[in-house]
Amino acid sequence: MKTITIKLPENEAKDLDKFVTERKYPSKSEFIRHLIMEKLDRNRKENIGWMALAEKSMEKIWNNKKDDEVWSKYL
Repeated sequence: MKTITIKLPENEAKDLDKFVTERKYPSKSEFIRHLIMEKLDRNRKENIGWMALAEKSMEKIWNNKKDDEVWSKYL
């Protein structure tokens, strides 16, 4: 694993320590890793969602029977 370093203001560092302890995370690193993976996963799902919407909106163009008639003459 690669190590990264972050700097937090003192009050945020204390809040993080308290949160990690209260929620029984194994470590601050594990908590932060979880947040990062959650954000990356959400971003992937959003991208897939946008692609699905774009694909759905293109169905009319792709499933055009007139195009099939025209192309059938050449194929």
